[in-house]
Amino acid sequence: MPPINWRFSMARWDVLIVAILLTPFLFSIGGETLHNLENSAFTSARDDYCEDTYDDDEQGCNADSQCEWDDDECDDRDDSDSSDSSDSSDSSDSSDSSDSSDSSDSSDSSDSSEGNSNGGNNGGGGGTVPQDNDNDGINDDIDDDDDNDGVKDTNDAFPLDSSEWSDNDDDGIGDNADLDDDNDNVTDEFDAYPFDENEQFNFDGDSLGDNADDDDDNDGVPDVSDAFPYDSSEYIDSDNDGIGNNQDDDDDNDGMSDFNDDFPLDSCANLDSDGDGMPDTLIAGCVTNLIEDNDDDNDGINDVDDDELDSDIVIVRDYDRDGIPDDEDPDDDNDGLVDELDAFPKNQSEQYNFDNDTFGDFYDPDDDNDGVNDISDAFPFDSTEWSDYDRDGIGDNEDDDDDNDMILDSDDDFPFNPNLNSDWDGDGQDDRYDLDDDGDGVLDSRDAFPFNSTESLDTDGDGIGDNRDNDDDNDGFIDLIDSRPKTSGQNDEIDISPTNSQLDNGGSLTIGPTFLFVLVFISSLATLGFSFFRKKNNLIIENEQIGEVK
Repeated sequence: MPPINWRFSMARWDVLIVAILLTPFLFSIGGETLHNLENSAFTSARDDYCEDTYDDDEQGCNADSQCEWDDDECDDRDDSDSSDSSDSSDSSDSSDSSDSSDSSDSSDSSDSSEGNSNGGNNGGGGGTVPQDNDNDGINDDIDDDDDNDGVKDTNDAFPLDSSEWSDNDDDGIGDNADLDDDNDNVTDEFDAYPFDENEQFNFDGDSLGDNADDDDDNDGVPDVSDAFPYDSSEYIDSDNDGIGNNQDDDDDNDGMSDFNDDFPLDSCANLDSDGDGMPDTLIAGCVTNLIEDNDDDNDGINDVDDDELDSDIVIVRDYDRDGIPDDEDPDDDNDGLVDELDAFPKNQSEQYNFDNDTFGDFYDPDDDNDGVNDISDAFPFDSTEWSDYDRDGIGDNEDDDDDNDMILDSDDDFPFNPNLNSDWDGDGQDDRYDLDDDGDGVLDSRDAFPFNSTESLDTDGDGIGDNRDNDDDNDGFIDLIDSRPKTSGQNDEIDISPTNSQLDNGGSLTIGPTFLFVLVFISSLATLGFSFFRKKNNLIIENEQIGEVK
């Protein structure tokens, strides 16, 4: 007997399974509309929708395509049209010429028709749909930043474009997209002054562009007098051969190297045997201020009368003319520095040559040869350093806190500004003044995660952003099956409130495909579960029956 009872019980399970399987087909498949839904509550609710929703709101009523304002109340457009048709067919009303109210009604009907066509698109009364360009919940007509880019519309050249806000050259292309912001025909990539049409380059890196700078290479020689205005190591070219004197080994181009030339800057002469500053000879026809020496060996006998010129006289050189021959004088140029330490023993204006180049430190514009001229070099004799922003005596290359704001340069987004230090989104604005720290287009004041560009909203306040949260409203229903994932408590039922967006003109109800998919999935899961359970129990029953037979 137990097996018989069990079989009867299993039959009831079969009925239950079939009922579950048929459940999805009670609704429209794939989101189709269920027509002819005869429900007086729906019909009544639909008829009262416009009146209840727009009780005293004529403008809102006319803005709704399903409604129209008539006789100081908001009626459903279909119902009112039908009613109007009935009224217009009332022969007694239309034929009664004495009935002023009917005439007035006719006028009202005309007025209503005119009112509906006045605004266009059933706008009624000239009303327009409010615009909210940045979808921040604030209508553009009162929003002071329509594109939510952090720049107020009054200062924004592109108030409806969050990627642009300025147009320096007024060419209609925003500076972010414009390759030449000042329209000077030099692209911003190569323009030292991308927002100044009068300047493009700054050779010496000072505060002045080359057009305004009178010393472009910052070598202390004005460009008008500088033979090499863009070379700080050269400024004179005595022989105009294109090679600066500092590099040229024959400055006067007379064929004799400067080392052996007693007059290296005058091509008219090159030898001064007695060292008296007068050349032994001058090249004929050569224009010079030099005067030829008539007594080359300085023996007191004129060269024309001296038969033994240089033959019996030893010329003793005395560069500084202090009465001490150079070979005995410890300081040949008498500059106060002994020849042993003097890099230029016969040049009173030079003593040292730190970088061992061709000219002394006194005239050298860059003593340490680090590419930064001495007048701009905080460490003119240290080729590894040239700037000291905080003036603490430690060069910026070695200093790990250049602006001395107690924040290491490695952690400081503004290492040369003690007042700024953090720029999370790298937009050049310090976080304390940046209205959108993570640069996600949502102002910090409205951003639940101001330092996370992938998140901005946390509907349920659980600390997990909505983009990552699988249950945004924390109502226990995952967003996938939640018809209202942002509204807690409104998710476990299909929203069948008879609004114009949900009911078509036939009074029908539409169910979305997502809900149907979930419903079918749950039904299928239940079916598989029951099938497995039934199979397992059938096995047990068969085993019991076999046991009884035995």
